[in-house]
Amino acid sequence: MSKRPRDDSDDDEPALGRQILPVANLPANFDGVPTDGLQYLFTVRRDAKKLPHVTRVVNPYETAQSILPAAPSSSETSSHPSLPSEEWRILFRERFGNLRKNVTQPTANVQLPQIPARQLMPDKQNRELWWAFLSGKPETEWNPPKKPMQRKIKPGMRAFREETLVPYQVPMTDLVMPSNAEGSQEALYTGEEAVSEQAPVAALEPRPLTPVLLRHIDQRMSLHLVMYFTHWINLHLNQKDPPFPRLADVHAQWIFFLLTRIDDYISADDISLLRNLVRACLSLVKVMLREGTAVEEGSIVPESCWIIVTTVIGVWGQQDLWMDAEAMVGR
Repeated sequence: MSKRPRDDSDDDEPALGRQILPVANLPANFDGVPTDGLQYLFTVRRDAKKLPHVTRVVNPYETAQSILPAAPSSSETSSHPSLPSEEWRILFRERFGNLRKNVTQPTANVQLPQIPARQLMPDKQNRELWWAFLSGKPETEWNPPKKPMQRKIKPGMRAFREETLVPYQVPMTDLVMPSNAEGSQEALYTGEEAVSEQAPVAALEPRPLTPVLLRHIDQRMSLHLVMYFTHWINLHLNQKDPPFPRLADVHAQWIFFLLTRIDDYISADDISLLRNLVRACLSLVKVMLREGTAVEEGSIVPESCWIIVTTVIGVWGQQDLWMDAEAMVGR
């Protein structure tokens, strides 16, 4: 928005930065052609007062509110009650489109992407490191230090052979034992260390997706991570003793915002990845509906899965998956 100063009175005392040139004293309804500079300044000031005090730029994404269709009666539809309604799907698809435009081209706090001083996330090729990263594990586990390169000694060079190097051994008689350390002498001679009580390990919190991380994720990485989430959901559902717990609701937020980084028109292989994600979420919804309302705190909920399913089906036009959803949850 832009504001322009306006003068409410022509009789005010001149001040710094205000108009101080002489102006002709003409009637307010003067519509003739100015003959000199005084009359011209009068018409300029008169027209300036008619301008609005506050203006705004036209929103290029502003659209008329879509008219939602009338809600069908219960006798006209056979959809499962767990499925989202048609009105909610239409409204959600419209608002998701506005969200994606704002994510890809923000209107506030625009900053050029900068190369971070340290690695913010694992490489997209390593699925195990990504699970450690999303689980909230420390950086030493998802970004392990690279092994130093060992220098090879060429044959024929003068160097000591490893078997000829004998480490210096300290005589046991030269060791001085502290007088106030109970049991330390026995531990030293026997090679046993005193076992101290370990502090309880704090529970890991899933790592949330921040705007900084999202700015460094492109479409190719988004599709790669969507494939990883699909694998983790299927692995949890198909194994009796899965190696990790069920996805958290924070992970559903990751999937949702990863979908905002994917274009409308993608290849058939990428569409297949998104369809596999929908089927995995539907299978997870079926399990959660069978379990009832008891949901572990912080775990993913059916509503989050329905948001992901609605996003893929509505944005990328996979309407046939609604029939699969109704058949799956209705079994």
